[in-house]
Amino acid sequence: MRILNLLSGVAVLLTTLAFGHLLHRYFVDAPHESLRDPGFVAGMITGVTVGIFSFIGGCFLVRRAR
Repeated sequence: MRILNLLSGVAVLLTTLAFGHLLHRYFVDAPHESLRDPGFVAGMITGVTVGIFSFIGGCFLVRRAR
């Protein structure tokens, strides 16, 4: 069970890294006008919040494996 928690935690952390990269690229490549759009800002805030919770969950999974 310990190895499963470790592998799951690493998988979640790698997925979170990829998700963060996608959010960053989406933000950087967005047109300047979309930064004032409330829908875009709400989506980015939601994405960052999900990314933070995902990172915390991955850390908990890795820590539990020790």
